[in-house]
Amino acid sequence: MKIRFIVIASLLFLSIYSCGSKKKELNQKYGLEEKKEKPKSKHKPTLAEIFAETITANDLDYHVYNLASDAMEGRETGKRGGKKAAKYIWDFFLDQHMLFPKELDGYLQKYTAAQNDKPTVVLATDAKEYVYGQDFISFFPHDSIDINDNKVIYVGYGIEDPKYNDYAYQDVKGKIVLVAGGEPRDKYGNYIISNEVDPYSGRSLPSVWSQDPIKAYILRRNAAMKHGAKVMLYYDPQNHDYFWNNFKKHFEKKKLEVSVKKDSVYDFFINKDIFTDITGYDRPEDIEYTKKTRKYDVPVTLSYRNNNDIIEGSNAIGIIEGNTKNDEYIIVLSHYDGQGKHDGEIYNSANDNATGVAASFEIAEAFNAAIDSGFVPKRHIVFMNFSGKEQDMIGARFYIEHPVIPLEKTVAVIELHKMGRIKDVEDADEIGEFYPINIAFDGFQKENFKKNIMNMQSYNNYMTIKFKPLVEQSGYYYFMKKKIPVIYYYGTSDYADYHKPTDTPDKVSYDILEKRTRFIFQVIWQLAYQKKM
Repeated sequence: MKIRFIVIASLLFLSIYSCGSKKKELNQKYGLEEKKEKPKSKHKPTLAEIFAETITANDLDYHVYNLASDAMEGRETGKRGGKKAAKYIWDFFLDQHMLFPKELDGYLQKYTAAQNDKPTVVLATDAKEYVYGQDFISFFPHDSIDINDNKVIYVGYGIEDPKYNDYAYQDVKGKIVLVAGGEPRDKYGNYIISNEVDPYSGRSLPSVWSQDPIKAYILRRNAAMKHGAKVMLYYDPQNHDYFWNNFKKHFEKKKLEVSVKKDSVYDFFINKDIFTDITGYDRPEDIEYTKKTRKYDVPVTLSYRNNNDIIEGSNAIGIIEGNTKNDEYIIVLSHYDGQGKHDGEIYNSANDNATGVAASFEIAEAFNAAIDSGFVPKRHIVFMNFSGKEQDMIGARFYIEHPVIPLEKTVAVIELHKMGRIKDVEDADEIGEFYPINIAFDGFQKENFKKNIMNMQSYNNYMTIKFKPLVEQSGYYYFMKKKIPVIYYYGTSDYADYHKPTDTPDKVSYDILEKRTRFIFQVIWQLAYQKKM
């Protein structure tokens, strides 16, 4: 049997050899060229891959160690360490010759925030002491203060408009002003400011000063603040129940409130008793009002005690300019604040999130290298390092309420978070030689988002991508609510040092951080350079 197998194999070999020899003889006889097999084509590096090579573990290491050093004291928002970190980011943006938004005086968007605990407030006249939450209420938190004045200036509706101005001839700087709800009408009952008429009923329509109770209040507050009033007492009997019910809801949920200004007017909604006490009238319309200053000689004492510290934070924003003809923006988002310093221990917050900030720095440098070589992106790229993530997302919440890049022109948000660690596992083989990265995204019907990510996978031989659902846990969430496409990249939260003092720079795997950052850079590259989003 064995001999038979050898004979068959030998015959098969001779047959193949003779066929090959015969083909060669025929080619030589008729002068034909023998076809050569083409070598397999190698992957030609893309421009994105070429410039991604400028992102190195050494540079990432440098930034993480600086941001997560003990000198930064944990980078807590509102504390000295947080301000040091903001200065470090400012210096980097300046070194990279980034632009800052025209709405700002530099790279920092400053804000204040305070916990919405009820303050302790006492308001009294010479006749009576009034109860906070019952006779008068407020929404905006302020610094603690004591105010005593023997006069109240009544400014009518508190309106400042080209057609009607209650502040004309008034000097209210540093004073207490009394403001009434509603707006002026002529003798026929028509609204003076709007001049708009309902086409169906023919009735005069109110202006913005009384259409919506909240907007009407904000407009009056802004007018009083513009003219330097120290205190605004606002009486709006028509919307009394609306404001008092909202006051109860406001303090039910403990949440840090943003948009607080220390120089803002101390504003209070008052009831009828206080209005009558000050003016001697039950209704605003009963007061004979002129444009001359009307002062009520009523001594008022106000004691305001804020039961929470006001936090001063800032978002750091730098822009790499793309094609000036294309007015679209991509935001690369990361939070730079950390856990801070508590009980004598510094929470360096290296992976969470000095790694994300360092990755954004390296991505910025790679794009600048491309621009220096003549490859200008089609879209502007905004590097936004926000603060207050560990304090109820106050930085991201403030930005979405006060965007310095138009939201309608923001075409994508890519957030980088906890980039330098992998999940703690007992068996190292569970991870292997691959470096997983988690991606959550919502493109809001924009197919290019998923397509770009999958294209990256086609020549990516070191990264395992795990798609996970988006949840309310970071800054991207507030952009997503505005229907802006987002991609969220993060390593893992499953490591022993998460939110602990042991989250130090030496625990970060910089080779992994390098690979992840290069990968993300290439995805952003496609979004920045492609013709259509």
